Amino acid sequence: MPRPRTLRIAVLAVAAVLGLHVCAFAQGNKQLMSEKMALQDMKRQIVEAVIGFKVKSESEFGLTEDAAYRVDTKAAALIKGIKVDKMIYDKEKDVALCFGHIELGRVRNIVGERVEFKNVRVEGFGFGSMTEASRPPLRALRAATLNAYDEMAALLIGEKILSRSSAENFILTKDSNRSKVCAAIFGAYVPNPDLNSPNRGWGWDESGNAFLKLNLDARKARDIMGNLIVYTGGENLLEVMGRGAQKDELAPQGPDGGPAMVRPGAPKTQYMNLDVPLGQPKPQQPPQELKGVPAQ
Repeated sequence: MPRPRTLRIAVLAVAAVLGLHVCAFAQGNKQLMSEKMALQDMKRQIVEAVIGFKVKSESEFGLTEDAAYRVDTKAAALIKGIKVDKMIYDKEKDVALCFGHIELGRVRNIVGERVEFKNVRVEGFGFGSMTEASRPPLRALRAATLNAYDEMAALLIGEKILSRSSAENFILTKDSNRSKVCAAIFGAYVPNPDLNSPNRGWGWDESGNAFLKLNLDARKARDIMGNLIVYTGGENLLEVMGRGAQKDELAPQGPDGGPAMVRPGAPKTQYMNLDVPLGQPKPQQPPQELKGVPAQ
């Protein structure tokens, strides 16, 4: 008779162990969705670098006006051949970071022209998170990207400035300083995108505001876009830095004091802490000197 009792206890023990094992590995879909979002964001960045997108911005400043700055962008392309190099996931913050690349041949850019690339490798990265508390710094980085492309368009193509000022009895009564930019930008790239690069072209500063650098070979821009400026000698790299904020301190305030709410293949995921500034952001100064490599 003791034998069946011993067997029953052993079975219960095994069942308990299996139950703990299942609970330990029974995770939800948050990580998978965050990684999918990062993958999609990486693909978007590569499309914007290779195919390009249209940038339209309008800003209004002045000593008598309410400041306003708006950038709108649009990109659309059919692209294939993007490969994932690395997926990193921060469990604590629920932030995924995906790195990938594409080997280029002939592509049709945003203005419909065919561009011939010869053995050019374009790298990109993207972030994703299903947790709202982790998204502000990621949104700031995206805003910095748009600002960088706007700055590149203004530097390369130019911007239209509209200024108007009036004074009465030595008192300034009207002061408006407006600018407009409209251009198609392609071929720009983020220098040193690797996470551990000592001169990384993106990140956040000590206040949590994001920065992103863009480089563009001016000789290619001249040939492709018909720019009349003559560039001679050197690497001819155009370089701009975009900025983005986590919080809108200028928006109308709501009743609570806050802003008014107006693959094929599965790469192995690496788990590590990502330096995303949540709460008390870690200081990270924008690089002082950038030594980029011109687009081929």
